[in-house]
Amino acid sequence: MSLKLGNTNIGELYVGSNKIAQAYLGSNLVYQTTTPPVPPVLPANTVRVRTSDGSEPIKGSHTSYTTATKVAGTSDVYDVYKSGISFQSLLEGSTNVIEVLGANPSNVNNIGWMFKGCTSLTNVALFDTSKVTNMNYTFDGCTNVQSGALAFYQQASTQSNPPSKHTSTFRNCGKNTQTGAAELAQIPSDWK
Repeated sequence: MSLKLGNTNIGELYVGSNKIAQAYLGSNLVYQTTTPPVPPVLPANTVRVRTSDGSEPIKGSHTSYTTATKVAGTSDVYDVYKSGISFQSLLEGSTNVIEVLGANPSNVNNIGWMFKGCTSLTNVALFDTSKVTNMNYTFDGCTNVQSGALAFYQQASTQSNPPSKHTSTFRNCGKNTQTGAAELAQIPSDWK
């Protein structure tokens, strides 16, 4: 959906990370509806993230990724690829990662410490965790998360084979934001 009133931009409307409307202030009103964008299908072992400054995400301190490729047509979105079955510490401490847009960990069983200490992270998208057995400390210290943690917990904890390791998965996740703190309060203590 696009809303235009003249040619002065007064804001944008998002659902998750997808922009669905833009508002303008002026004398002409044009209203247009479009189909919301469909999230991309990512290659196996890939995580899509947005960075605050357009630079490549910082590699994790213990297990670094194989490649980070800027997504065509964007200035701040990267597809991070890691071979193997472990994403442990993939982006740990990446202070320039502000949003997880999606992931395809189809061959991955360990996402422990994956985003630990990503203090600028504000949004977490759902992604398939059906093969994940280790989620220890995944979002530990992501203090500025505003949304997504509760949905992520609900998905992981209710799947047919919930992760057997989930110590401190959401410890302090979102505690510095009103919505994040409200989500954190709903996550059981054995996950945080």
